[in-house]
Amino acid sequence: MKIPLGFRSSKRNTALKLLKSLYGHTLAPRLFFNLLFQCLSKLNFIQSQYDECLWYRDDIFIIIFVDDCGICAKTVALNDDLIANLEKMRFKLTKESTFAEFLGIQYTKVDTNHVHLNQKGLIKKILEAAGLTDSNPNKLPASKEALSIDPDGKPVNENWNYLSVIGMLLYLSTNTRPDIAFAVSQVARFTHNPKLSHGIAVKMIIRYLKGNMTKGTIVKKASCLQLDCFCDADFAGLYSRVPHTSLSSAKSRGA
Repeated sequence: MKIPLGFRSSKRNTALKLLKSLYGHTLAPRLFFNLLFQCLSKLNFIQSQYDECLWYRDDIFIIIFVDDCGICAKTVALNDDLIANLEKMRFKLTKESTFAEFLGIQYTKVDTNHVHLNQKGLIKKILEAAGLTDSNPNKLPASKEALSIDPDGKPVNENWNYLSVIGMLLYLSTNTRPDIAFAVSQVARFTHNPKLSHGIAVKMIIRYLKGNMTKGTIVKKASCLQLDCFCDADFAGLYSRVPHTSLSSAKSRGA
């Protein structure tokens, strides 16, 4: 760290050695996670081999996202005991209510085996960002024809930021709305040079979302783990529409 203004040193090229992390420093997140993980290890938690931010014991799970933690315990007493132990380790914690919402995703228990996930708040934000709050809803997220690079098309001319809206749509499609995944993947391919046709396609997705804002994903308790794979044989709908030499061409799609 460089010496702050107003301080002098008798030696040239002097630097300061930090005794603790400073907020905003590039290494601060890394140091915070190292400390948190060390403390969880002392509390007999085991780090998942599949997700480094998932820690567990026989009676409790904890998922970590930056400085937010979701705790799943068999009893409320176990939950409170974990929080008390972390506070003894000098962590300042704010206890929220039940695990009904996390990272903008709302969790609604349908019955003992089903949980409904939705992101109504994010959809409202997308509508506001694109200025489509009062627009008419659409029944489909995309047209029959797949989007192409549209080299001769007019540039997109919208008041909203194309890249920003695509980012929100990607977060939505990968968490709770797989029904728009294909449509979003199409418009996301042209963030480097969006055309008018691509902007229209984005608005079509948003108007579709307005018509079913409360919809989401229903997660069912699985008795076994089974993975099904599919291959799109028509080159993601772009066969003969985009030159195979183009960087935007699609060879195939897996799901």
